[in-house]
Amino acid sequence: MTNLEEKMINRGISQLIVTIAFFYSSIICHFKAMELIEENKLFFAIFLWFCSFSSFCGALRFQIAKMVYKLRDYLKNESK
Repeated sequence: MTNLEEKMINRGISQLIVTIAFFYSSIICHFKAMELIEENKLFFAIFLWFCSFSSFCGALRFQIAKMVYKLRDYLKNESK
């Protein structure tokens, strides 16, 4: 295996680990926000839901980027 192939495999594994961490963080923030709602701490719950949503978007960062690039290309081709 060449050095480049090894870097690509390590990069793929590290991206997978980070994606799993984003999903995990999203779930933890959501359940903690649910606990805070039961304790009538609305402001902190909303903040944690924002954090949960941000983490969820971070986990889907590659899919979001693909959609943005496709939309940009579509809009660019429409203007021609």
